[in-house]
Amino acid sequence: MGSVEQKAEVIAWDYQFAPNAQKARNLLNVAGIPFRICEQPFLQPRPILQNIGITYRRVPVNSIGKDVYIDNRAFIDAVEEIFPEKALPTTKHDHAYEAFGYRNFWIILASLPLVFLTPELIEERHDLFPVFGKKNYKQLRPSTLTELKSFLNMIENDFLADATDAEPWINGAKPGLADIHASWVPKFALETLKYSTDEPGFSEADYPKVHRWLAGIPAHVPESEPEKLSAEIATQQILSSQYAAKEIGVDESDLMGLKKGQKVYVQTSDDNAPENAQQHGTLIGLGPRQIVIELENGLRLHFPRVGYAVLSAH
Repeated sequence: MGSVEQKAEVIAWDYQFAPNAQKARNLLNVAGIPFRICEQPFLQPRPILQNIGITYRRVPVNSIGKDVYIDNRAFIDAVEEIFPEKALPTTKHDHAYEAFGYRNFWIILASLPLVFLTPELIEERHDLFPVFGKKNYKQLRPSTLTELKSFLNMIENDFLADATDAEPWINGAKPGLADIHASWVPKFALETLKYSTDEPGFSEADYPKVHRWLAGIPAHVPESEPEKLSAEIATQQILSSQYAAKEIGVDESDLMGLKKGQKVYVQTSDDNAPENAQQHGTLIGLGPRQIVIELENGLRLHFPRVGYAVLSAH
């Protein structure tokens, strides 16, 4: 694989406000892995990504060298493989915490303050996230906030039941992958959306262990952002990099029946119009956890199997 220093530059191609992007940054910050950012527009189109061949619409999009990771499932796997010396402690329960976090994500989408639901956001995102198309969103929001509090109660009273000032994390004194999986939505809600001060029942007095837990992860504020790269420099950096990930090969016994070198496209499997965000490329990797396609410019895009479909382009 060569040395990490030669090829493992990490770039976040996102905007700091997005909760999924924050999860990836939480991981990098807690693990102590340096990264830089090439910030993208909040709404489509995202010309910087399109100019390097990436038509996928959701966040996060992170690159390590010349490998681009779509979705945090693929990115977390890559960080553990490429930076083993920085890997956070893991447990057999981490996938349960991961599922908990994603269920929280759908709750937070349904509880956004109404000021965020501009006509532009609803038009651009309702296919990706159907909740934004609900006509009774305003009426449902209080119920969703109550649902979010139910999850915070689980964290306060179960996940962090034994937490102390000296051992504030889920598994004690050191942060682990469980904390990354469980904390991203609460941190986004309480700090970025300011529910801790702007919504009743979410304060530090209500959830002291949760607030102490989240304080151990750097805040997502402009003054704490890493170096920003211009589109030109970021593009030059990624296209001139080496590959950081090991090749996984194509499992030809996979139920999809696809072959290495075949022209394919990948699309999400949980939105109303996946055809709007298809990513075309050449299949070079297919396994139980990952789909890898290569673009004409040499970039390799890594998708998780969960939440994505890979289909023949012919």
